[in-house]
Amino acid sequence: MAKSGEIVDRLLTKIGSGELAPGDRLPTHRELAWDMKCSVGTVTRAYAELERRGIVYGQVGRGTFVFGTGRDKQEIGSGMFMPTTDNTRQEPDQLIDLSLNRFYHPQMEMAYKQALEQVSKNFNVEDYSRYFDCRGRPVDAAAAQEWMKPLIGPVEKRNILITQGAQSGLFLAMSALANSGDSIATEEFGYPGIKAAAQELGLRISAIEMDDLGMIPEAFESVAKRGKLKILVTVPTNHNPTGSTLSLDRRKKIVTIAREHHISIVEDGVYNPLQRNRLPSFWELAPDISLYLTSFSKLFSPGLRVGHIVAPDKLIPRLVNRMTVINWMTSPLTLDVVNMLLKMGTLYQQQDDLLAENQRRYSLACRLFEPWMSKGQMNVRSPLSHIWVKLPATMATTDFVTQAKEDGILLIGGDRFAMNRQLDDNYVRVCLMSVPDYSVLENALSRLKALLQVGETRALIS
Repeated sequence: MAKSGEIVDRLLTKIGSGELAPGDRLPTHRELAWDMKCSVGTVTRAYAELERRGIVYGQVGRGTFVFGTGRDKQEIGSGMFMPTTDNTRQEPDQLIDLSLNRFYHPQMEMAYKQALEQVSKNFNVEDYSRYFDCRGRPVDAAAAQEWMKPLIGPVEKRNILITQGAQSGLFLAMSALANSGDSIATEEFGYPGIKAAAQELGLRISAIEMDDLGMIPEAFESVAKRGKLKILVTVPTNHNPTGSTLSLDRRKKIVTIAREHHISIVEDGVYNPLQRNRLPSFWELAPDISLYLTSFSKLFSPGLRVGHIVAPDKLIPRLVNRMTVINWMTSPLTLDVVNMLLKMGTLYQQQDDLLAENQRRYSLACRLFEPWMSKGQMNVRSPLSHIWVKLPATMATTDFVTQAKEDGILLIGGDRFAMNRQLDDNYVRVCLMSVPDYSVLENALSRLKALLQVGETRALIS
């Protein structure tokens, strides 16, 4: 293990034992470097890793502190969710970013220009100078109906709410269905935004055990029987980060368990448009207890902040009230761009193009990383946009992510996705679609494979 990893583990042990408590100041970089007989830069990397995990935070001129006091949560918030490798606005130069699921399409810029040009020709000043129903205008609901029909079947307009992206919808749904102190369930590894939203809302997380095929229904039932679960938040299709897709049989079992224990199901469906073999959503299986969330961030652009919630009639008033409090309404200009992209057929064409390109890249990843991928990932019927790579036992996640960055490649380690600290998080997620140039991706993946092979060699020697 690299020295920075030793420092991280040493400080985590002290925090776990209570020797270091929330609010305690850590030694200065120079003091700890002297104590550990290493360079100041090594300590800097260790502190940066702890800050990235949300365990400590730094204040210029004051030092680095253990996160968790009441004042911390008041001033910073309890989510500590940092989407980049540091808490700055700077884009890293000369780095190949495989850390985020951004779906590059070569025609995206032209598509934006064409949509904006068409919107400008049909400019309706009244829509841009007034407030309207936070659920969206009738034209927005009609466009959403058509878009979601092939994803989850026919949906009534009254059951659709327009949101500012899926994360906004996730926070809205969780805040409407549970109160501070309540418990929610989700996969043991999952999208960090789920954890961030839960922590910010004061919700407790029960991590549901997974296997190669996704969430295990019996594990969900075991947690449900303990009581007090209000929501199951799940990504059943092309799961982030493991890539699993729940079978129809498992989906039906989960619905039965949720009904028996009066648990609402919130399905994050942002990856559904990139799944070739569609399975029924929870909304289709149990529309009375399920909410379905989607957005265009994967299919078109993260900058297109439009998403949808599909919810049962009984929940609509509560969701509408909370949506009005949070953001009142989604920008009509953004909605007009989305509606135009749908009308022009651009989004459907990009969907087909991305699936084809995704297949090419996923096939490449499988050839290179087969020894470190699960059988479930290798045997999927639809290509995955990211892979979940199991690291050799001799390689700590922090070290591998650091080594990859030193080699010019950005990754996110398994600890960012773990819903509790007891999990084996010795994984990295590798995103395949954000790099425009296929040859650049191929080169980066080959370099990551070489790093993994070094780890395997160490295991054989030891």
